[in-house]
Amino acid sequence: MSKNNTLKLDRKKGLYLRKTGAKGRGVYCTHSIAAGEVLEVTPAIILNEAATRHVDKTVLVNYTFITGKISRSLRRSACLKRTGLSSSLVMGIASFCNHSENPNAEVEWEERNGTLYYILTATRRIPKNTEICTTYGATWFDDRN
Repeated sequence: MSKNNTLKLDRKKGLYLRKTGAKGRGVYCTHSIAAGEVLEVTPAIILNEAATRHVDKTVLVNYTFITGKISRSLRRSACLKRTGLSSSLVMGIASFCNHSENPNAEVEWEERNGTLYYILTATRRIPKNTEICTTYGATWFDDRN
């Protein structure tokens, strides 16, 4: 963390995208990753309720996530009335991580200095050239049908 309470944007070297068959593209790494290693820190764009309804009709729906608990000041600056009806668009390679019932990475959200960040961390050792996956949650696929 820097002195002004912001997170340093960062991405692990060696991450790359590759076709994964039915899933489209997925995230892989040219070398093994240790458990607990941070793979990416990137900001998210918060979309208010109206923008979320619009994005939900486009391909961007696959790259947005329900906005969780955020501060009152960030809700106000993003013009949010209810976070459950708004979404966040992740900026970075982490948005290409596919879903797995047995994920090897997890997402954490952190708010700093008026910005919402997405932090992708390995939950266990990931061998080189193995797909890096997270979980989208129990209802993600149902919400899109």
